[in-house]
Amino acid sequence: MNLLRAFILASLLEGMMILVFLYGLGRKVETVEKPPVTLIQLTQAPEAPKTVPPPPTPKPPPPKPEVHHTVAHQEPVPVPTPTPAPPPVAPVPVTPAPPQKVAEAAPAPPQHLRPADISVTFADKVRSAVQGAVVFPMAARAAHLSGQTKVTFDYKDGVASAASVLTTSGNRILDKAALAAVHVAHFPAATAEYAGRVLTFEIWVKFLGVDEHE
Repeated sequence: MNLLRAFILASLLEGMMILVFLYGLGRKVETVEKPPVTLIQLTQAPEAPKTVPPPPTPKPPPPKPEVHHTVAHQEPVPVPTPTPAPPPVAPVPVTPAPPQKVAEAAPAPPQHLRPADISVTFADKVRSAVQGAVVFPMAARAAHLSGQTKVTFDYKDGVASAASVLTTSGNRILDKAALAAVHVAHFPAATAEYAGRVLTFEIWVKFLGVDEHE
């Protein structure tokens, strides 16, 4: 056992000595001075200047041929004498034409005529037509009634409409008979003056007794 320890210690010492030797040898190598290194720089030789040939001498231009100008003899041109302008003409006054009168259209005749606008001749024909259509009621005749009723109505082209009582006779039977006579009367045809127009009439319808006469 002791021999083994001695052997190990001897090996360690030997190894340490080898390491120390190697370390000292490396230090010596570093201390050796290196010789100086001389750097040689190569430079390019300068190029030789290029020779530029002189510019060619321009040739002189050829001489221009002489041109002889012949001046033609011109005769003087006569200047025309200006003609005097005619004197200004005074404007002739224009008389404006008189305004034309526009023919005024005749006013359209009224389409609805009142009793005062109707001729007496035509009004008598319509009154006679209504009076001729009167039927005396039997009841009024039996009671010996008499009287007259004023009625109004519109007339257009032989047809009556809108009949009503303006003034009563005092008896409803006679008033109804007067309106009935307007509706059944045969009216005369409208003349050219009244064609297509509405005429308003106011007529007295008479109811006479047995002993009465117009």
